[in-house]
Amino acid sequence: MKKIIIFFLLIIAITGNSEIIKEKKILRKETMELILVCHEKIQSDFENIDLSPSGIEAVKQLAEKMKKNYSFDIAYTSNLKIANRTLNYILEEMNELEIPINKSETLNTITRKDLEGKNVFESLKSYWKSDISKNLKEGKNVLIVTDEDTIRILIKYLLDMSDRDIQDVYIPIDNTFYFEVDKNLEVISAGFPIQKVLERIDEF
Repeated sequence: MKKIIIFFLLIIAITGNSEIIKEKKILRKETMELILVCHEKIQSDFENIDLSPSGIEAVKQLAEKMKKNYSFDIAYTSNLKIANRTLNYILEEMNELEIPINKSETLNTITRKDLEGKNVFESLKSYWKSDISKNLKEGKNVLIVTDEDTIRILIKYLLDMSDRDIQDVYIPIDNTFYFEVDKNLEVISAGFPIQKVLERIDEF
């Protein structure tokens, strides 16, 4: 399964995801989309920190791309202002401000200290099972906007990656992490950015 997923990932990185998107629209009744978006990195734990001018521009450009390929039924984000503003820009550009939005402390920015001192992985996995996954099983397309390390944990869980391998995954703020899943939550295909300077990632 991992080789199939990485094959899709490499194809998307090289050719863009237009063909994959066309295919998934045909299968939409059978499969769902899970899209992860990383908000701008913050250097403190202040809840009221806002997007910088460059962060706003990056989100607007990303939203312009997203509206051509995606449509969502529900969104998840943290309680942080920077995450809420990022999500709002995306949904406004996509004309989907009316969809339900779930805000959870579980998706608040995770720091390296948190990763060392708390069982963050188990907390996120529990939230995934008790809430997010239920919407996917009901046939809903889901958008999650959160921070870099939370996205790493979600990807690690979805693709069953090791701690070492997930650290090599590039997490930019100007792109999406795409997962196509079936109603059993099996990952059918996945696509996300590849940083050119990184070593091959199809060998883990």
